Amino acid sequence: MTRPLDGIRVLDLTRMIVGPTATMLLADMGADVVKVEPPAGDDVRYMQTTYDPEHCPFFLAVNRNKRGIVVDLTKPDGLAVFFRLAAGADVVIHNFRPGVVEKLGITYDDVRAVAPTVIYCSISAFGERGPYARRPGTDILFQAMGGLMSISGEPDGRPLRAGAPIIDVTTGVSVAFAILSALIRRGRTGEGDKIESSLYDQAVFMQSPVFSWFLKERRNPPRLGNRSPMALIMDLRTADGDLLVAIPSTKFWRTFCGVAGVPELAADARFRTTALRLAHQQALMDLVDARFRAQTTDAWVERLVAAGVPCGPVRSYEQVVADPQLAANGTFLELDHEVAGRTRVVNLPFRIGHVPVRIARTPPTLGRDTTDVLREAGYDDGEIKALEASGVTAPAPLAES
Repeated sequence: MTRPLDGIRVLDLTRMIVGPTATMLLADMGADVVKVEPPAGDDVRYMQTTYDPEHCPFFLAVNRNKRGIVVDLTKPDGLAVFFRLAAGADVVIHNFRPGVVEKLGITYDDVRAVAPTVIYCSISAFGERGPYARRPGTDILFQAMGGLMSISGEPDGRPLRAGAPIIDVTTGVSVAFAILSALIRRGRTGEGDKIESSLYDQAVFMQSPVFSWFLKERRNPPRLGNRSPMALIMDLRTADGDLLVAIPSTKFWRTFCGVAGVPELAADARFRTTALRLAHQQALMDLVDARFRAQTTDAWVERLVAAGVPCGPVRSYEQVVADPQLAANGTFLELDHEVAGRTRVVNLPFRIGHVPVRIARTPPTLGRDTTDVLREAGYDDGEIKALEASGVTAPAPLAES
């Protein structure tokens, strides 16, 4: 089966979540992604002290379908290995802090000297220039500095972060899109290119509609908890859980009132328009609270959905994983990892009819494919053994975190 990125070679120097997410997307579409790790391994392998580095769920989540090698880029022979591999690569990608690639001697210009048409992608925290360029960064920091936390949380509470690394993951998706765009351009022009991406920019981009509102109104959007400034959102308690109901227009409001058994509220002057319903939202929720607490979440979902009212239960991860709709969508994949064993991971959020996502390679154990990749690059067995003996490619014992 021909896959969209068959024949594309990616030399992946990225670590943690953001870069590996981007390269996993490329690998799932058929690219030959060679993940280059330092002797101690990708830092994310140590992100949970209760797991062995080969079992870390965060590593397993974003590194499938890749080959993994160990190369110590701080040693001259390690750099020689890098450049030999880069000469045959279509894409070189890293997420080192600005200044590191200059110190190592693997900048875009350095790589372009051996691979003139390479697509070189740099992911940084804040960008490659400007007053914050050399600062380190983490997902939660970008949520804070990018304004997202200022609009998240209860009105009288503290700013809150999202519970998942949304900046890291969405940056990875954006980077994969940028790489594909550059590859298409190269196919038309024969020219390589440099891509620069920052997580700080991504944090702002994710909030584009809200920033547009701010730039017009010139006041910070308020923290509204689970509510919305544009439509009525009700988070209601039921007999056995929590239910979210969205009322985007008066048509849905009237339908909701009928299903909820409160038709008199549809004619109540306090709730006649969306603006009025938002202004009196707490009073409205107080009026329907007892009714919703009297029945189960499933019972309310069945009735409201049948009437066409947008709604859904607030679910735990355990409930999400067991959802039959996600099973029908193929949202989760299973892999048999040589160390971690049977493991479930999340699939891509899209499907291409003739390109089913499959696990061609499990996430690599540290240095798993080093010998094979070096042989492909022209190293003979004696040279490979010499590199191992000098510590350039031999996996070092995984250190305690």
